[in-house]
Amino acid sequence: MAQTEPSFDRFFDSMESLADTISESLQSQVTIEDSNHHVIGYSSHQTESDPARISTIIGKKVPSAVIIGLRKKGVMHELESSSHPIRIPAVMEVGLGPRLAMCIRHQQEILGYIWVVDRGNLAAGQAEEIVEKAAGIAGRYLLKQRGWKTKQEKALEDFFWKLLTSHYESETRIRQEAEAGSVLLPESYYIGVLESSGPVNEHFLQSFRRVMDTYTGQRLLFQTAEQNRLIILFSFVFPLEGTERLASFLHGLLRDLGQREDGRLTAGCSSGYREYTSAAAAYREALQILEMKQLLPYHTRELLLYEEMGFWAYLPVILEQKRSRTRSSRLLYPLKEHDREHKSDLLRTLAVYLSLDGNLKESAAFLHIHANTLMYRLNRIAEITGRSLKETGYRTSVYLDLLTEETEQMNLWFG
Repeated sequence: MAQTEPSFDRFFDSMESLADTISESLQSQVTIEDSNHHVIGYSSHQTESDPARISTIIGKKVPSAVIIGLRKKGVMHELESSSHPIRIPAVMEVGLGPRLAMCIRHQQEILGYIWVVDRGNLAAGQAEEIVEKAAGIAGRYLLKQRGWKTKQEKALEDFFWKLLTSHYESETRIRQEAEAGSVLLPESYYIGVLESSGPVNEHFLQSFRRVMDTYTGQRLLFQTAEQNRLIILFSFVFPLEGTERLASFLHGLLRDLGQREDGRLTAGCSSGYREYTSAAAAYREALQILEMKQLLPYHTRELLLYEEMGFWAYLPVILEQKRSRTRSSRLLYPLKEHDREHKSDLLRTLAVYLSLDGNLKESAAFLHIHANTLMYRLNRIAEITGRSLKETGYRTSVYLDLLTEETEQMNLWFG
């Protein structure tokens, strides 16, 4: 059937009507998505659809497996790099047949996508022209929607900051305001803070939202940016048992976001809470993890969860106590004096041995010495101090003194 030139010189009250107009002209199925691959309009099925389109329409969102598959094939990069419609061959690994597709843009920003099923009936040139005109209309629609959405997001962000700063006196007041703003608060939640070595700008936020959309069983409720930090409140559809799934989610989030963004990324996550009056305390927990990661990057490199904070949670208190005292550690003094007088390396040897959990093989490799040399040094440390590293009290105390009094030196040794 010949393709007809549709009239775009009229008002489209929805993306559904725009999709139907394109579909009627091209005699093909059409799907319109926003920048996060949520379906905002689709035409009716004229013939059978391929698996990718069926699952997209049923779920109102492109399945993450499809997006990941298209990115691995380089399809999304090609599509997002072009300012005109492109023809995409079938990617049967993800159930996607041939498509004519185009990014919906505003200047350099991607607002969404138009996908047209290509059954071999799309006339070259004419079909591209129709899709390009439709993308202009969809772009204006999405920008108008954003104006409304921006106001709503601003209200949510204000509400979130009130939670983070203990603005509300009672749980009842919080839930009343949430209900007034049509916010459904989950039964339990976590607060995470992502810290980037670069700016948390609009590009970063778009990358974050796209990565978050690939995770199922998780709900992002609030987000706000402050300088180089992104603060989020999220929950899981099903309650968590233990910390394994939470840690896996955060490690995956940092990995996937790091593949999209330049620079270093780290994060801290609070314990799980039910009361929203505790949001400020949860926020402080996440910040405390980042504080420790800044203070001792190597030693806390795997630390993400406050529930696994252990003795690191008490390190700021110990540091504060030590700052108020003029005397330095009597446990470290004999070794420091010996190193100064004999140009030896016993303090560093002790720091490495304790930091690597007393593992002789790893410690010797780190110090670039033979295991026998390491054993000799450890025996000398015992002789000089008159204490054995097998004593739990001494071992713990001297390690804490190293972390809190020789912090700068520790970071140099483990840099």
